[in-house]
Amino acid sequence: MAATTPALAQTIDTKGAKELAETLSKYVGKTAIEKKIIDVRPEGDGYRVTFSSGKLLESLPKQEYFKGDFGEYSLLTKPLVDGTWNVASTIMPSGSVEMTTPNGPESVQWSVDNASMNGIFDPKIGAFSNASFSYGSFKMKSTSPTQDMEASANSAKGEMIASAAAGGVDFSNVQSASDFRETMIIKTPPPADDAATDGGIATVPAAPADPLKVVVRGGELGVYAEGKGFRNLQLLDLWAFFIAHSDQKSLKDSEQAELKSKLLAALPLWDKLSGAYRFADLDVETPLGLFAAKSISQELKFDGISTSGEYHYALRTNGLKYPSLPIPEWSVQFLPTDVELALGTTGIDLDTVTRAAIADMDLNRDKAFSEEFEASTAAAFMMNPPKVVIDKSLIRTADAELTVEGEVSFTAMKPESRTTWEMTGFDAALDRLTKASEQEPEIKNYIVFIKLAKDFGTQLPNGHIQWIVDQKADGSVNINGNPVKGPDPVVEPGNDETLDGGAPLDDGEDDEGMDDGIVVTPPAPQ
Repeated sequence: MAATTPALAQTIDTKGAKELAETLSKYVGKTAIEKKIIDVRPEGDGYRVTFSSGKLLESLPKQEYFKGDFGEYSLLTKPLVDGTWNVASTIMPSGSVEMTTPNGPESVQWSVDNASMNGIFDPKIGAFSNASFSYGSFKMKSTSPTQDMEASANSAKGEMIASAAAGGVDFSNVQSASDFRETMIIKTPPPADDAATDGGIATVPAAPADPLKVVVRGGELGVYAEGKGFRNLQLLDLWAFFIAHSDQKSLKDSEQAELKSKLLAALPLWDKLSGAYRFADLDVETPLGLFAAKSISQELKFDGISTSGEYHYALRTNGLKYPSLPIPEWSVQFLPTDVELALGTTGIDLDTVTRAAIADMDLNRDKAFSEEFEASTAAAFMMNPPKVVIDKSLIRTADAELTVEGEVSFTAMKPESRTTWEMTGFDAALDRLTKASEQEPEIKNYIVFIKLAKDFGTQLPNGHIQWIVDQKADGSVNINGNPVKGPDPVVEPGNDETLDGGAPLDDGEDDEGMDDGIVVTPPAPQ
């Protein structure tokens, strides 16, 4: 469909089906068409495109490890007057897989009910300009010697929208499913065969432990993805090249030059790419009791291949609840109700490395990339390593909240960081610890350092306590401008006062006026 012209698209006959199959063969291989793994036939005012998993399995070498039945999946494609194609399907095949592994047999079965899909495929962008799908229910079951699992979800739906943009395609994809449930039975692995073969007494295998049952339930599962400037046509062109040369053991010089040209054309792959998933109203039933979360989500944000790319990741867990745990009663209020961890890197030059790799690449060598390229790439990374970014992260309890954000850079591979820590509810948490120390006196030892940490903090107008922690490449540390640790000792190579590893020897005596660079070391929030 990606290469079909509007004039051809209006002709619905066997010849048109053959030409459409030839177009598809560029992306699935001629063998898939010849062996009817992918079959194209005229049907009404369109073409029926069918994928047969049975014929795919028949085409594979015979083996005893794996067997399965995936059924058939078909699409009805109808050409439209503007050169686009309407694509529809009401079939989502059920299937099963059986495998023989060293630990024993494994199997997976799945089924999808009341599934439907409809969309408009636009050859000019090589993607669906809009598409939607839905299904009534999904079920999956798997068994293995170590774990059994059953999963289900109801009322799923999704929508995708894409359009041409500078250099590529902009797209968004939203999916959701309700009433997710997964039950896992974790079993003791089968015992090893300890039968004696040297005349000794065989070891009697221990009795297997009772299976562990875990049930995960979610009110809603949501998935979101968005891309800007995605090089869809260029990547399809690159994929077609791999398919066309998949049966070759080596490439001619002209073919390698063509491959390099296509690789360069696909850069930077995309301008921006982001995605997220979110569980809402999650319950996890375990032998310890019921754990719950209002929401759990992960987020990814990636630049394309550029001279100064950014890549960010976040994990957020909110509204945590716990069962009765075997911990002291006073510590329950210190269990986190919310945890958010967000990290990233900035200033990554993948463009220079990628272009140099493409230029150096020779697939007919024993090693595709030369030692000179590998050495220069490693040296460039050492000279200009990426910067690690701590996006705003937090831990929240019933009484307090601690946040941190900052960045870590590297000078000659030595870290240099600046992080900002802020806390609310410090006094409430301290009061709770003070009361707990009446029952557990050893807590008083920690309260001294906690009070010292507060003294190093700055009271902000909003009531927060703030610590700005600066760590220099020389090892020195300041908190809110106050030195708490001096630079690391500088030891000349070969100094007699060093160990083989370069660490200074300590004779156990402190010289007058020497403090090893330590000014004071309170337990700054880490």
